[in-house]
Amino acid sequence: MSRSKAPVTPEDLDRARRLFEDGASQREVQRTTGIARETLRKYFPGQRWTFVQGGEQRWLQRKAAEVLGGGF
Repeated sequence: MSRSKAPVTPEDLDRARRLFEDGASQREVQRTTGIARETLRKYFPGQRWTFVQGGEQRWLQRKAAEVLGGGF
């Protein structure tokens, strides 16, 4: 038995578009909007970080954790 989710609204898609424009990753947009990553890929093809961008983000998170003394 599969669960059906409410359809994605134009407002949800507009919010996702703004997040992508601000540089958010697919995962961040998913967590913020609740839209599945598969759906994000359908409506926003090509909106994903490159391997290098993902590595840079992880590096920045580690450095921030060192400076702030906590984990992310």
